[in-house]
Amino acid sequence: MGIQSLASFCSTFLGTAVRIPCEVLKQRLQAGIFYNVGEALVGTWQQDGVKGFFRGTGATLCREVPFYVAGMGLYAESKKLAQKLLGRELEPWETIAVGALSGGLAAVVTTPFDVMKTRMMTATHGRSVSMSMVAFSILHHEGPIGLFKGAVPRFFWIAPLGAMNFAGYGLARKAMDKNDDMAAGDQISQKNFF
Repeated sequence: MGIQSLASFCSTFLGTAVRIPCEVLKQRLQAGIFYNVGEALVGTWQQDGVKGFFRGTGATLCREVPFYVAGMGLYAESKKLAQKLLGRELEPWETIAVGALSGGLAAVVTTPFDVMKTRMMTATHGRSVSMSMVAFSILHHEGPIGLFKGAVPRFFWIAPLGAMNFAGYGLARKAMDKNDDMAAGDQISQKNFF
């Protein structure tokens, strides 16, 4: 489990660093700050320089890394619990359901960072905005519930991805383990034959 969490952390960290500029442009387009991609590219560059394309990086990583690490851990533990309660291996559809639930719950838990990321990426241009400034502003003006805006749609949006991601990982791993077992059995058979 530890190596899986470390691998999840590293891949998420690197993948997020590549996706952040696209996310910044998307958020600014959706918020109506710019009207097309070309305008968003030029406007972001003129207003904030290269740093503008990475606005919200901290909040994005605070959302993504725990999401995947917690989601994978939640998936593994939930799957073990379900198997223990049922007294058998899970059927593929049950594995998919556990993956969906794990992904959805991980999404809800990390929603505050998603809210902060969105606010940082769509904040007034040229103005430095820290994660703590955004968090305090939300808490002051909207209360703690403000950090969970969009949590329910986020659950239902991410749950299918959790089903594919976490359950897909589990089902692929099971298939690879089965192939390894078959290959090991073939090698033993060949040794006994000769």
